Amino acid sequence: MRVSAVEGILGLLLVVSCLVASVNAFAFDLQVKKSRCFTEEIPTGVEVKIQFAALPGYAQYVDVKLTDPHNKIIWEESGVDKSAFSDTVQVGGDYALCFYSRVVPGAKVTEGSKRTINLEFLLGTETHDYRSLATREHLKPLELNLRVMEDTVRSLHSEYTYYKEREEEMRNTNEHMNAKVMWMTVGVMVLIVIFSLWQIRHLKHYFRKKRMID
Repeated sequence: MRVSAVEGILGLLLVVSCLVASVNAFAFDLQVKKSRCFTEEIPTGVEVKIQFAALPGYAQYVDVKLTDPHNKIIWEESGVDKSAFSDTVQVGGDYALCFYSRVVPGAKVTEGSKRTINLEFLLGTETHDYRSLATREHLKPLELNLRVMEDTVRSLHSEYTYYKEREEEMRNTNEHMNAKVMWMTVGVMVLIVIFSLWQIRHLKHYFRKKRMID
């Protein structure tokens, strides 16, 4: 009875973890001689898996490139119809995934031609194939659920740490900007006071010269 209750709780947590995990799978059209980019913010320490497959297209190549927040290329392939990439993010931030459609040299392609690309962008625990893992390591359902929860907690901890650091950076930036604004305001007020004193002195000198005041 107690085992059943534990399994029920783990099953519920597994459902929650699946809802929390980030999954992006969709299809899009890539026009000939055009590029298309997608941006995703990925926290530090989170596993990422990207795979795509392009439907047949006459005399068209597909190039793919993935760049990190510092615009450094971490994955690039040319002239492929399908490919996959997986890694653990070392530098959190906005990652850009770009596709470009090239034409075979000398080939004539009708204007408006396109290729449909099926893209799957997985983050966190969704990058793991738990069915294969269970078969390979002979895991029982309860053990598999525990493994899923362990990976989910690790992924959530990485995201929490990342966004906490981002919040701290933004707070420090905000405080720095507020300090700059305050000192600029003080500087402007000082300049206004100095200009006002100079103007009063200049007017007094002018009126005395004209003998309008003593």
